[in-house]
Amino acid sequence: MTIISKVRKTIEDNNLIEKNDIIIIGASGGPDSQFLVYALNALRKDLDFEIILAHLNHLHRKEAIDDENLVRETAEKIGLKFIAKRASMDAYAKKLKISPEDAGRRLRYQFFREIKGSKIAVAHNFDDQAETVLMRVIRGTGIEGLRAMTYKNKDIIRPILDIRKKDLLRYLDEEKIPYHIDITNQQTDYTRNKLRLDLIPQLEKINPNFKQALVNLSHLAFEETKLNDTYINEIYHEYVQKSQDGSLIFDKARLEKVDRAVASRLIRRAILEIKGDLKDISKENMDTFLNLLTLPNGKSIIKDDLIFTKSYKHYRLGKICEKEPMDRIAYLSLGEEISFDGLIFRASKAETYKKKKPKNVEYFDGAKLSFPIKIRYRKNGDSFKPLGMNTSKKIKDFFIDQKVDRYKRDKIPMLLAKDDIIWVVGLRSSEDYKVDPSTRKIIKIEVENGN
Repeated sequence: MTIISKVRKTIEDNNLIEKNDIIIIGASGGPDSQFLVYALNALRKDLDFEIILAHLNHLHRKEAIDDENLVRETAEKIGLKFIAKRASMDAYAKKLKISPEDAGRRLRYQFFREIKGSKIAVAHNFDDQAETVLMRVIRGTGIEGLRAMTYKNKDIIRPILDIRKKDLLRYLDEEKIPYHIDITNQQTDYTRNKLRLDLIPQLEKINPNFKQALVNLSHLAFEETKLNDTYINEIYHEYVQKSQDGSLIFDKARLEKVDRAVASRLIRRAILEIKGDLKDISKENMDTFLNLLTLPNGKSIIKDDLIFTKSYKHYRLGKICEKEPMDRIAYLSLGEEISFDGLIFRASKAETYKKKKPKNVEYFDGAKLSFPIKIRYRKNGDSFKPLGMNTSKKIKDFFIDQKVDRYKRDKIPMLLAKDDIIWVVGLRSSEDYKVDPSTRKIIKIEVENGN
């Protein structure tokens, strides 16, 4: 099998390219990139797709302009559309406070996605895959990390992932195809270069097929995670429901009974749904999330912008949002209807009252009230005398007794007459303002959703 036929097999086996696709090749001018360009061009007519060469000049090296010119000349030579852009990865790295390598990667994909196309083809090869697996093993990855790079990841495809570096170099030399060598690839101050130049050659003395063993490990990890993902996807919605605010609610009883390994996979699946990826989610992070199952109700685990909370009835995973303003205030007069943070409040006189009433309605002794009634959210130190009690209770303790989830507590309105809390809306009114047999003036206050 020729090397081009091998690339074609990878494309067809993994359904990387379809008829009429527009393939944007991330072309750097290096040997891997040049091989990818010529290999896809050799298959372009048979597989019926278009190619655009896209080159981002990172302005990182003085030789960068030579790379740009080589890709331009390659496009002209074989008749392909060429698009170039210049952007400093060093300046971008400084701006975002990230590594230059990460900045370069982000800039490249931003640029590629600005171009109208079906897929982005990148030139990762067999050796790159082996190095990636080893690098992740050294850093302490889980089974997902051992998968390393896949042939297809959303709009990104890797058509030469099965091609060894030595074989593509031989092809370039035989076909007299020019390419440039990035001198930084020979510097061992980068982790990947240390692996490539120092560690792997030593390991190949012990096992000449060491790279193949690493790639085989990535394939095994892929099959294992695929099997696990299939199972988790089948049961996921039995354990997890999406709330209106976008957070994910876990069935508490079921999550606490399930095997820890399954619980971990369910939580990872939920993180993926919220964030879109599992980047920077380590085994240590997952162990921390799982430890929440052993902690008391009301406790939370925070990781970056994620918060995982244990409540009385469920577990809640969501993104951390800015708290609702605590100083928001409205005033309600008798006979008036006002809006407060999406809710409609009304105060009116009533001839009679009902002891059994919906949670959005409350009755008060009008002789004890003073209008206007203040509406606000809770503040530190708030307390009131709950209906049926003879002593005051801190709002915080009241919420705990009522098993109100922590994330909901700052979103429950309070009604105050002067400085007294007369109603924690939907939960309990004040003993001091209740309607009793001596009441001559009954005030009805009701609240409805105004959306």
